[in-house]
This record gives sequence, C-alpha cells and structure tokens, in this order.
Amino acid sequence: MAHRTLPSRPERLSGATGTTSTTGTAGTAGHPRRPPRGLTLVELMVALSVLVVLTAVAAPSMADFTANNQVVGAKSSFAGAVALARTEAAKRGRVVILQALGDGPMGNEFVNGWEIVADDDGNGLAGANETRLRRAASALNQVKLSGARSLGFLASGALVGGAAVVYTVCRASGSSNGYSITVTPSGAADVAAISSCS
Repeated sequence: MAHRTLPSRPERLSGATGTTSTTGTAGTAGHPRRPPRGLTLVELMVALSVLVVLTAVAAPSMADFTANNQVVGAKSSFAGAVALARTEAAKRGRVVILQALGDGPMGNEFVNGWEIVADDDGNGLAGANETRLRRAASALNQVKLSGARSLGFLASGALVGGAAVVYTVCRASGSSNGYSITVTPSGAADVAAISSCS
C-alpha cells in the first residue's frame, strides 16, 4: 500500500482553470498577512458619540444626586448639633447656645455653618470669650438652612423661652422637597420630610 504525503500548505483551486495555489501566512507579493488590530476610525467615532450622549444624560442626574446628598447631610448634621447642645447644657448645668456662624441672609441663616457655645457668664449670649464646644463651618452652596439664628438650652435640657422653634433644610434650587427640624419646648428635635420648599 503506497503512502501518500500531504502537502505542507493547504491547497485551493484558483478560478475556473482548476490550477491550485498555496495560501498560508503569505499575503500579496510575499508579505506576511497581519491579523487586524485595534479599532477603525468609524468604530471609534461611534463609540465616542455614544459616550457623549450617555454623559449628557447622566450629568443632570448626578448634580441632583449631589444636591440631595448635601440636603440629607445638612439635616443629619444640624439635628445632631441640636442634640449635642441639649446634652452639653444638662452635663454642664448651664445654658448652652447653638448659633449660626456669620451673617447668613434671611431664609438661609446657617449658610456659613454653626457653633455650639457654653454660656459661661450666664448672660444668655454667646460672648467672644466663652467656651466653644463644637463648630461646623462649612459653605452649604446647594442647601438652604433657615430658622432662628440662635437657640438656647437650659440645664434641664429644655429650650430657653419655652416655645417650639422650626428650622427648614431645603435645596437652594431645583426641588420642593426637604426637611423640617422642629425643636420642641422639651429640647428634643423632631425631623420630618416636607414638600413645601421654595
């Protein structure tokens, strides 16, 4: 039985003549054929166009997400400051004051942040030489925190003046949703969601 040897390269018929030609890694004129690499210019432009559209759609929602997070953060931080001022008043046995930093405009009194001050001399005011217990100095550029500029707590933990005080935390623009923080006569803070921000 005769053994038949296989050709080293695959053969294919060329045209209608039935002649065979060898193909392999050689391209035209003896140059090696390279596998295609990378992206074509058209593919790159299509991908770039899709990226631009997705960015345009996502950018506004990202801004909303950031602003809403600032509102939630300001609400939690301020409610925590109210609780801390009340606790410090009871611990120290004297009036402790929570007040706005700087002169924020009407409707955004706490734009520069707030501080908690022990009324060491007992005159009901947060003087320059009195003990600063906590300071939250931050520019709330996407948040409006409005309400009375100063809030005092007695040694019993109750509010100075005995009447409830309401604060609102809202976005500076773009939404009517926010929070109200009602400081009750007993000094506790009651937080509720609202939809009446303007």
